[in-house]
Amino acid sequence: MGVVGFGGTGRAMARRAVAFGMEVIACDVVAVPPSDGVADVWSMDRLDELLAASDVVAVGAPLTSETRGLFDGRRFAAMKPGALFVNVTRGEIVDDGALVAALRSGHLGGAALDVAPVEPLPADHPLWTFDNVVMTPHTAGASQRRGPRNIERFCENLRRAQTGDGLLGVVDKELGY
Repeated sequence: MGVVGFGGTGRAMARRAVAFGMEVIACDVVAVPPSDGVADVWSMDRLDELLAASDVVAVGAPLTSETRGLFDGRRFAAMKPGALFVNVTRGEIVDDGALVAALRSGHLGGAALDVAPVEPLPADHPLWTFDNVVMTPHTAGASQRRGPRNIERFCENLRRAQTGDGLLGVVDKELGY
């Protein structure tokens, strides 16, 4: 599995893929440390290499000006024939027409999408017609543990704010995540 975007979501996908015996490679815009069974995190200049080597490509990247439309016709063509494409973060990272074309041509073996370029996806959209496409209603992040985790992080950040320690999960508004 190739993971594009090795933040929290990418790491969680990698952890699960490794648990199922998959070898995982990853790339990210930021030089982040490897973990969760991933030996090395490549820079984005090696994205096409990751795509060519991966049986499954999983997107865990945030939506930024750099990632909007990142998966276009050229990127789908760079993927291994028959590869599966998974997107659980932001639909706008994918060029809708290019995804449909890659599926129609048979170059992609299938797709699993929790997000779509337009939500809700119109009833007449071609993605609904593919037998090799699985879609969920933008719920990949939902979990019975989400609420308790958010409360725990809030409490920890409250403690950190009182002691002057750095906060967890700070968003860099210039980077967009």
